[in-house]
Amino acid sequence: MSKISPSTSMAKKSYSYIYIICFSVLLCLVVVYLFCRTKEGFQDKPSIDLVVARYEEDISWVNELPIDSYSQVYIYNKGTDREFSIPKSTIIPLPNYGRESHTYLYHVIQNYDSLADVTFFVPGSGWHRDDKKNRIERIVDYLKKKASSVIIGHKEENYITTTYDFSIDTWEVTNEANRKKNSDTKLTPALDRPLRNWFEKRFPNESITCVSYTGIFAVSREDIRKKPKEFYEDLFQEHLYTNPEVVHYSERLWKNIFSIDDAQCIS
Repeated sequence: MSKISPSTSMAKKSYSYIYIICFSVLLCLVVVYLFCRTKEGFQDKPSIDLVVARYEEDISWVNELPIDSYSQVYIYNKGTDREFSIPKSTIIPLPNYGRESHTYLYHVIQNYDSLADVTFFVPGSGWHRDDKKNRIERIVDYLKKKASSVIIGHKEENYITTTYDFSIDTWEVTNEANRKKNSDTKLTPALDRPLRNWFEKRFPNESITCVSYTGIFAVSREDIRKKPKEFYEDLFQEHLYTNPEVVHYSERLWKNIFSIDDAQCIS
């Protein structure tokens, strides 16, 4: 019976060691890949943050939204209440300037480098009128199917023309709780009037193609970052009044402000 030479035995051991090393390296690569996939956020489910702009409204209705679908809930509070029973919520007090437009711009500026994949913006009065509630419900349903920018607006020519010519001197707040707290109807005029002049200075080479109302929409991080942080900071400065006319401009122009694509303006 032939004997296995020492050199052959050593060769077999060497091959075994090589197999073990290769397997170990491959296993390490798999572990690193899975770790990076989780750590860097390559999840199948995009992150969606909810931003609520509150003054004196009852916002208990927010609990009727699919809170579990949102990564975080930011409640920007300009009113007197300080505690709210809403899961995942972070309460951030703000001075009562510029209505929801001031709040939305503040959130974008403060979180520009750490925005969620999509941010869903709603006013505290969102459940207090049927038209607002309907818009919120439609956007909730939209985001369940597709996590992207979406705004409900008008593309008809008559709306576009009327918007370009728009200016306003007085406005009465529609929410009763807010009206009791602030009954002043006189507006601080925008720096440029009417809206056409204001728009052309701040949005050169752009056109108004979608007019929206109520301040209810969702916008992706990518769309927000199409404009630099400085753009939002400059716009924010124009909202530092209790009742500025410019909030009525912003309300109509969120599609342009956040660079939302025409296809994502739905009727």
